[in-house]
Amino acid sequence: MIPARFHALRNRVLAVTDHVFAEPVRLHPMKKGVVDPDRPVVEIEAILRVGGGKETLVSGLRTDKAWRSKIQAQRAELHVDRTKYPDLNCRHGDKARGLARPGEPWFEILGVDDRGETRLILQLGEA
Repeated sequence: MIPARFHALRNRVLAVTDHVFAEPVRLHPMKKGVVDPDRPVVEIEAILRVGGGKETLVSGLRTDKAWRSKIQAQRAELHVDRTKYPDLNCRHGDKARGLARPGEPWFEILGVDDRGETRLILQLGEA
């Protein structure tokens, strides 16, 4: 397979982006809610992005004021360099811990997007 002309430039951009924005994250494999003994805990460096969070009415309707409960939803994603961690095996339900963040917050992996050629993107929720 012959690489496209832009691949060398793309790889340099990814390396610089990770050098500036990546942070240590520990991935904890889980199976049915408990530690998975068949997969090791691994520490990686990846780009962890956590959204600003937003309050949402439980009913999902903006005009429904009858509901008294709100949900604080915080969207997060972990962007992993596939060339740096080619054998990384993450699954729905695994846990991730932001080691460089105050309180070392925990996240649960809600989805795995492995279709991109450069990044493995893990969709995270609060754990």
